[in-house]
Amino acid sequence: MKQRILVLGAGGFIGRRVVAALAATPWATPVAAVHRSPPPPGAAETVRLDAADATALEQAVDFVDAVVNCVAGSPATIVAAARALSAVAGTSPHVRRVVHLSTMAVYGSAVGTVDESAALRGDVGAYAAAKVEAERIAATCGVTVTLRPGCVYGPGSVQWSERIARWLIARRVGDLGAAGDGTCNLVYVDDLVAAIIAALRLPRVAGEAFNLGSPEPPTWNEYFLSFARALGAVPVRRISRRQLTLETKLWAPPLKAAELALRFARLHRLQVPPPIPPSLLRSWGQEIRLDVRKASAVLGVAWTPVEVGLHETAGQLRATAVA
Repeated sequence: MKQRILVLGAGGFIGRRVVAALAATPWATPVAAVHRSPPPPGAAETVRLDAADATALEQAVDFVDAVVNCVAGSPATIVAAARALSAVAGTSPHVRRVVHLSTMAVYGSAVGTVDESAALRGDVGAYAAAKVEAERIAATCGVTVTLRPGCVYGPGSVQWSERIARWLIARRVGDLGAAGDGTCNLVYVDDLVAAIIAALRLPRVAGEAFNLGSPEPPTWNEYFLSFARALGAVPVRRISRRQLTLETKLWAPPLKAAELALRFARLHRLQVPPPIPPSLLRSWGQEIRLDVRKASAVLGVAWTPVEVGLHETAGQLRATAVA
């Protein structure tokens, strides 16, 4: 008998990939939970709900065997969804496993190599703090497995693939010098999905947390150069500290305001250049490296080489006219 797996946030970049991967297995029936997004292909069943609504969630978890939490959104939404899921799954007679998708941002401003025992600082903004609180709440449900991916890239990744491709093509990023010498903890989206499926299947991983990322991560400068080559956006330009300051301090606020105004007006066909926020500049210089040996050994993740992942990503971007 197939297991019914409820995927929260199934309309998002990662959620859609999880639904498709589960649908391709002989043992799972994905149930896609979406709020306002279109239902993903491959779902045997779709439910519309606000993941922060405990009453709606309680009805949705009836007769499902496991839940994957891919909910994204504002810090308040992230915490509220974790609280509702923990309350519901913790008392459900059916749910035997919850996979909670967290982030490496919970380690905050830490530097050096960090494994899963490192302190969760969450001191680099409201998003990181919300993710720490969501992990704390999720841990109160005894069947939870927590995954802490780095920067999830690949076909469909707006944050770590599409916007960076646009910046590279426009020569707004490139060789950043010392500002880009931080570690780029990339994780290919298919590797993250494989870890989610393993976390659903393995019997003795409840209560565990796993870092996810390339075991040999590049620097951000190396990532930009490799991605530019895959996109054909070469030669890569040297970006001065002055230009980075202008991008993040002077140009980012009005670009973000214009982006939000177009979204509010539902003028989706109109686009402004994506802003480069100051938080990204800090990340590009941060020398933090995820220790992913636990995920390799326990979850059995076979990491996609970065060059292979970038080749696949660039091909998809060209096919969709993003690059």
